[in-house]
Amino acid sequence: MAVVVAGRGDLAFATLHGEPLLAHALRTASAAVAAEVVVVVDDATRRAAQDVAPAVASMTVEEWWASRTAPAELVHDALCPLAPASLLAEVAAAAGRGPAVAAYRPVTDTVKTARDDRIEGTIDRDGLGIVVAPVLVPLEVGADGPAPPLDLARLVDWLRARTTVDLVRSPSLARRVHDLGSVALLECVDEMARRTR
Repeated sequence: MAVVVAGRGDLAFATLHGEPLLAHALRTASAAVAAEVVVVVDDATRRAAQDVAPAVASMTVEEWWASRTAPAELVHDALCPLAPASLLAEVAAAAGRGPAVAAYRPVTDTVKTARDDRIEGTIDRDGLGIVVAPVLVPLEVGADGPAPPLDLARLVDWLRARTTVDLVRSPSLARRVHDLGSVALLECVDEMARRTR
């Protein structure tokens, strides 16, 4: 299983409930699957990843891609820190049974079309989704080629060009953060959810 911080910059190490996002993602990954967990890093994130998780192997995307041996590889994203272990386990359970699998969140915002700075219409958001972690990549998909993109939406596009991709709806806490404001919002939503249980 791979937890990706490559290409995520400093945001993967922002704090949520006093811990780096990567620490949350690693804890969830370890709770969800029995497989070895590796952190996929780039030059900009290697040192910080090793500081957060010195006992977890760090690999570049090329090293990770070349070392895969399981029937399928589960890809988690440090920017989806509160994706529950049950979601990761559900997606991982599909390993070896066929197509790729990706988690998604439904679009809740209004989506407009525009031309020349003029709003032309509204898109039906029921047909739209936002890819979140995890994504299950079958071993045989692209095995002879270069490593796939690790941006989750691009990874799903890459998979769709090579195989079928089943979608699994994820809970709202599995959302992907994109800046410090969305980290603070996710923390608040999580705190409110804990109080109302």
